[in-house]
Amino acid sequence: MTLDFKKFERILFNLLIFLLPTQLALHIWPSWSLVFGIRVDYLSPTIYFTDVLFFVLFIVYLINDRSDFYKILRKYRYIILLFVTFIFINTIFSTSTFPTIYRWIKIIEVSFFGVYVFLRKNLLKAWKINRTLFTSLVAFSLIGIFQVILGHTIGGVLYFLGERSFGTSTPGIALFTLFGQNFLRAYSTFSHPNSLAGYMSVGLLLLIPYIFKKRKNIRLFGFLIISTGIVLAFSLASLVALIGCLIIYLLYKNKFLLSKNVLFLPITAFALSLFLSVFSNKLLSYKVNFSQSVSQRLGLSSVSGKMISQKFLIGEGLNTFTIMETKFIGTGSFEWILQPVHNIYLLAFSETGIFGLVFLFILFYLCFNNVLLKNRPILLMVISFILITGLFDHYWLTLQQNILLFSFIVGSCI
Repeated sequence: MTLDFKKFERILFNLLIFLLPTQLALHIWPSWSLVFGIRVDYLSPTIYFTDVLFFVLFIVYLINDRSDFYKILRKYRYIILLFVTFIFINTIFSTSTFPTIYRWIKIIEVSFFGVYVFLRKNLLKAWKINRTLFTSLVAFSLIGIFQVILGHTIGGVLYFLGERSFGTSTPGIALFTLFGQNFLRAYSTFSHPNSLAGYMSVGLLLLIPYIFKKRKNIRLFGFLIISTGIVLAFSLASLVALIGCLIIYLLYKNKFLLSKNVLFLPITAFALSLFLSVFSNKLLSYKVNFSQSVSQRLGLSSVSGKMISQKFLIGEGLNTFTIMETKFIGTGSFEWILQPVHNIYLLAFSETGIFGLVFLFILFYLCFNNVLLKNRPILLMVISFILITGLFDHYWLTLQQNILLFSFIVGSCI
């Protein structure tokens, strides 16, 4: 009996899509992944189960149909050479070489995933990806819902999906207050509720045509479950982004948003980010009672501005923000939380300089321009959601589940 590699590829891709929300992984803790003796997840070389799945998937794809991939390599060889040259320069001048090398390997991996989706997107409908994604979102939303009901994680077999063990009394855990009582925010198998809400919102937006086209009761019930999971994550950034997506969609429907003026979307996001890096200290100096979350974001934005002014062209080195933030004393205590700046544009600028920021800008521009030219309103809302939430958090560039989903979206848009 011979192995049907085409069928095997389809099964692997569906399995990868279903398991994208998981974070089962092997963490390695070399000395350079510690900051003042504290383990920092972002610095730890980590091999996720989804990495292994994609590696096997990509090998099977090359066995099935490598010609298109080689054509892409030949067609864009000069751009690829330029990209590799920048990786080399950013790594050589990095303030911490090994974390930068590790992170560039991850960026190369997700870039390959995006290229794979781009090359295979005509087959995705035939592979019934919508059904797989829908089932995955429902299953992982239910995990988050039950966590809120129980007040702690579920445990058991979910450990093998990457669920961490915690409850309402765990220090530093994200809670919400209702009628004077603290409740756990939904985490599911994600490292933070904001990351969960971002992932689920993008998935739900993608599935709008699938859920409402035939109006099957099971799909509407699933829609309710996923929506409940998003709500119980209590992510203000996701709520703001969903409202922003609606506004952008209305602009598109009324023909105010066209490919010729689409530049204003990424320009606005990038300009707001740069404003924060310059004026965050000023905002913190006012006697305004900011929440801890807002104060931390402003503090880290200020630190980012200092990094940018120090290494404007090539940045401090990819994946070095949590190392470098401790060196910028004088902006309050927020630089000691050992997290990246909660803004993907400032993070890219801080770590990869103006060249990295320009690349991110071009990426968003190409996505917006293509979905407008091809009249794809769903993808317009999806990429808008990522653009807006990127102003408030870093997970689209730092966390495994979200960065793989981001890569999937880019591959679908371009």
